[in-house]
Formats: sequence, C-alpha cells, structure tokens
Amino acid sequence: VVILSDRDRATDAARNLLAFFKEESCGQCTPCRAGTAKALALMQGSRWDAPLLKELARTMLDASICGLGQAAPNPMLCALKHFPHELD
Repeated sequence: VVILSDRDRATDAARNLLAFFKEESCGQCTPCRAGTAKALALMQGSRWDAPLLKELARTMLDASICGLGQAAPNPMLCALKHFPHELD
C-alpha cells in the first residue's frame, strides 16, 4: 500500500516505482530487463502512450521469469486506470 498526499502525483510515484524495479532487475530475462527500461522511458513525458504501455505490461506479465518482472507493470497500470486525469 502506498499512501500519497493531495500534493503528490500518482504518475510521479509510478515513475519512481518503475525506476526501483529497473534498478532491482537481475537482468536475467529480457521482458523484465528491457521492459522496465522501456516503460520508464515511455513514462518520462507528460503524455503516456497508454496502448503501448499496456502492450508492454502484458508482455512483461506473461513472459517475465520471476515475480519482480511480473509486478513491475503494476504501478503504471494503476496510474493509467485510476489517475488518467494526470495524463491529460
């Protein structure tokens, strides 16, 4: 559970979490190693390419070897689902 104040942005928290997952990836499997780096790069701008991020997330969820790669897409998916107004 992550609690944010009314001054925090969910998109910033999602970027921070993706940076953590990218750093913690062991690099053994491509979906996690490349997926976290690509997701973080796609999330750097104020407008996210939602269809591309969702496709990337599905690949990471389906093909990552361990739980880290399977959990990494969750922050961006939650931001896309619950905070789309931050992406306008």
